[in-house]
Amino acid sequence: MKKTIYLLLAALLLVGCCPCKNLVSTTIEQDNTDTKVTKETIFVTDTLFVEIPEQKAERTTPDSTSHLENDYAVSDASINPDGTLHHTLETKPQKKPVEFQKPVERNDSIVYRYKYKDREVIKEKELSRWDAFKVDYGGYALTSLLLIMGYAAFRLYRKFTITKRG
Repeated sequence: MKKTIYLLLAALLLVGCCPCKNLVSTTIEQDNTDTKVTKETIFVTDTLFVEIPEQKAERTTPDSTSHLENDYAVSDASINPDGTLHHTLETKPQKKPVEFQKPVERNDSIVYRYKYKDREVIKEKELSRWDAFKVDYGGYALTSLLLIMGYAAFRLYRKFTITKRG
């Protein structure tokens, strides 16, 4: 009978203290993208070349000879033998530069990316009824087993010390 009690207490000692922790970990990741678009109109000074077409004009009047010229035209005047004035005006073919304010639209887009990673959350799994019983009463079983083993060691010690004396 005593051997059965000792075996039962040894079995309780082996299985009584098992705080099994089953952990569940979770990781949460979020990704957020934001795009900001701006439109801006800037006026830039630009040069435009205006083409002046070639033109001719003639006229006859009673006067003396003359010659006129500028950047855009040439004019000649002379008196004919009958006393009339002959006058010609010719423009030179060219392109004239003219400055103006040219509107330029500038589209700008900025993409903002945010990445959030939450820390791991470690959550302890709930103990089953059997595991909770082992955790709650395992200490009592260990204490009682130690007391019984101490008592048995004490009795063995007394038994061997008494037999040697006697």
